[in-house]
Amino acid sequence: MNASRIVGLFLAFGVAWILISDRILEFLIQDPHARQTAQSVKGVAFVLASTLLIYVLVRQAERERSRLEAETLREKDRLARVLEVAPAVIYSLRADPTGQGFVTDFVSDQIEPMMGYRVDQWMAQPDFWRQHVHPDDLSQVERAQQTLFESGSVHHEYRFLHADGVYRWVNDHLILQRDADGRPAQIHGAWLDISERKRVELAMIEADRRYRNLFRLNPQPMWIYDEDSLRFLSVNEAAVNKYGYSRDEFLAMTVLDIRPPEDVARFQAMLADHEASGRSQLFGGVWRHRKKDGSLFWVEIAGHSLEFDGIKARLILLTDITDRYQAEERLRLISHVFDASQEGISITDAHNRYVSVNRAFTRITGYEPEEVIGKTPAIQRSGRHDKAFYEGMWQQLREEGHWEGEVWNRRKSGEIYPQWLIITVIKDAQGQVQQYMGIFMDSTGRKAAEERIQRLANYDILTGLPNRTLLFDRAKVAFATAGRTHAPVVVMHLNVDHFQHVNESLGHEVGDEVLVTLAQRLLTALRPEDTVSRLGGDDFIILLPHITARDVATVAMRLMSAVAEPVDVRGQELRLTASVGIAEFPENGADLVQLTQAAESAVSQAKREGRNTFRFFSRSVQDQVKETLVMERDLRLAVERHQLVLHYQPQIDVASGRLVGMEALVRWQHPEWGLVPPGRFIPVAEASGLIREIGRWVLGTALQQNAAWAAAGLDIVPVAVNLSMAQFKDPGLRDAVIEALQLSGLPANMVELELTESVAMEDSNFTIATIDGLKRLGVALSIDDFGTGYSSLSYLKRFDIDKLKIDQSFVRGLKFDPQDEVIAVTVINLAHSLGLRTIAEGVETQDQLDFLRAHGCDQYQGYLYSRPVPADEAVQWLSPRRALADVSQ
Repeated sequence: MNASRIVGLFLAFGVAWILISDRILEFLIQDPHARQTAQSVKGVAFVLASTLLIYVLVRQAERERSRLEAETLREKDRLARVLEVAPAVIYSLRADPTGQGFVTDFVSDQIEPMMGYRVDQWMAQPDFWRQHVHPDDLSQVERAQQTLFESGSVHHEYRFLHADGVYRWVNDHLILQRDADGRPAQIHGAWLDISERKRVELAMIEADRRYRNLFRLNPQPMWIYDEDSLRFLSVNEAAVNKYGYSRDEFLAMTVLDIRPPEDVARFQAMLADHEASGRSQLFGGVWRHRKKDGSLFWVEIAGHSLEFDGIKARLILLTDITDRYQAEERLRLISHVFDASQEGISITDAHNRYVSVNRAFTRITGYEPEEVIGKTPAIQRSGRHDKAFYEGMWQQLREEGHWEGEVWNRRKSGEIYPQWLIITVIKDAQGQVQQYMGIFMDSTGRKAAEERIQRLANYDILTGLPNRTLLFDRAKVAFATAGRTHAPVVVMHLNVDHFQHVNESLGHEVGDEVLVTLAQRLLTALRPEDTVSRLGGDDFIILLPHITARDVATVAMRLMSAVAEPVDVRGQELRLTASVGIAEFPENGADLVQLTQAAESAVSQAKREGRNTFRFFSRSVQDQVKETLVMERDLRLAVERHQLVLHYQPQIDVASGRLVGMEALVRWQHPEWGLVPPGRFIPVAEASGLIREIGRWVLGTALQQNAAWAAAGLDIVPVAVNLSMAQFKDPGLRDAVIEALQLSGLPANMVELELTESVAMEDSNFTIATIDGLKRLGVALSIDDFGTGYSSLSYLKRFDIDKLKIDQSFVRGLKFDPQDEVIAVTVINLAHSLGLRTIAEGVETQDQLDFLRAHGCDQYQGYLYSRPVPADEAVQWLSPRRALADVSQ
């Protein structure tokens, strides 16, 4: 019973007492005096009655409170017992009165066995929980808190740092309690350690991911199909790439769709046989499959039954064995050569026992194969050679891998005869002896036999190209030389794209003819010191000494072009392409095995990226080549897209300080790269042949700009334009200059053409005639970068030139490098003695200008006066009749 109820009962009792007792006294006692006495007695009685009433009510309230306290203690004790046995941690947070979030109000004792922290640690540090949440889970936890304040409850999982230093996964369930005003007041939550369950979940997820990655990324084609409908259920990337169908196309097909029609009945019979015999779990076989383009190839498959998404299915793994079939064909060819050879050939095992002999062996020795197989060559010994002879033979075989010499042997008939014998050791990839090959002939025909044996041992039988043995020998020499001289060596792997289609559609004989034609083309496209070898099939390995990976791009494109030329075989014209992989020694490998593996990896990348291209194993070099190709592509469009601009640098008279000319310098305003300096794109333009087009644009634009200045009333000066070697050799150069002059309307003396010294170095009738033709037009000619070449100075007498330009490499050392000073003075004196003017480029300091002035240099240009500037800024130098101040004053 609460206080409000007690007061209410007491008030009701008092009011009723007063009203009722006064009525009774008025009715019973008429005497006023007696009534007054009775009122006093009534008051005493009211006090006694009210005291009794208050006692009873208070006593009843105390009993009710005692009962509630006892019940509360029982509930608290029961809750404590529940918390002790509950696996979860129960906690409560209350709103911080300061408005700074929530503070811990209660944490059950389970927190210490679960996380290793005492309850007082949680209660003492308000930010204890946040400090121990895994950093990667904080953002997720904060989003969960936002959800709690929006919806009133949240259920989420995250990692929490255990006292032992290991993160544990917890399941956190929170409920928000608001006060009467709707403000967050308390948060109640329960924690459950789910680390073991999470470990199992993550392990299952990782196992599933690994399985899917194994399936998806397996380099061998794989798929899963429905055993009942034969419909594809899943295929990996290798199958998509191998067959040419997209994933969606595969999933709309059955396994019958990838087989030629004549194989379908056999496949269905095989399935029925497996089902009937109960051998449906493991199966395999060799089959022909058909790609999207219709081409057929041989595969070996292995399969296993499984359940896939509740469907009875089979997992298939296949291996392309087309090369094996081709290898068998090559073995048949080798076997034919082996049997048809006129020289006796024998193969013995590592213990020198015969394993195979050819017909010529039987014809020469008289022994049939079955008479010698399993025996040693000792059965032919004549007795004419002593023990030391054979010991020397075997020692040389062990040390050098081969032996050659004349041996007296005995035929089956007993006749002793001389034979010229060559023994070659055959080793495996690990260098272990596997077999010995012996080739022998009559001594009288030894020389012819030697050549044939060398051809058989070192050259490909079909194409005549070096085989693996000769390639390895040449590679050893190239790598040894490169190791001493640091000269570059490149190994290239060329593979003919889709060559199997030729064999499958036209036959192997036609394919062999095509390979012979391609081999001759590759030889023609390479240098004499290069080696192109055929290792088998349509794979060619090319050894290129003394060439860098950057320069080999041109060689690769030349070889691809050679393959791309039409091949006429038996009246049919074939068009093929090739993919090329490139590896560089020693960056990509220290020997031929490693380099061929790197090149093979690169050619695989070329195949993946569309074929008919080349790829470098070195990513950095390939990126540089790709950048050059991109620059060349963009440079071809730069003129028509108006991306090329001209900057002008003034040429100043040293004595007067007046403007006497300007040099037009091309720049490339690329939309992505910004202003590209000529040092980056001019070499690309020269290598690609674009320099002629750019040179004509520079000449025409410079003259038109000068004409525009003249039309504006400005006092113009001659403009100097550089000519590259390619421009100078252009037969249409003189016509291009005439056309540019006519279009601009300027006189020829407003143009100065700067020739590189390498042009003048070519002492030819063409050079003399070209310079004379330009000079007759009236243009001025100068030699740029004078003194940097190695030619005779006699051309200065034969060529009608006006000016020599002192290269900035000499100007840079003036005033501190005596050698540069001597060269500069010599050029000035030489020019003056021949009646020529001189101009120094790259003048950047007053000391350099003072030196040039003191020694009679006529003109200069450089940063001391001005950097090259755009045309709108260059106009400042052309104000009418304005003398330019000498920068030395």
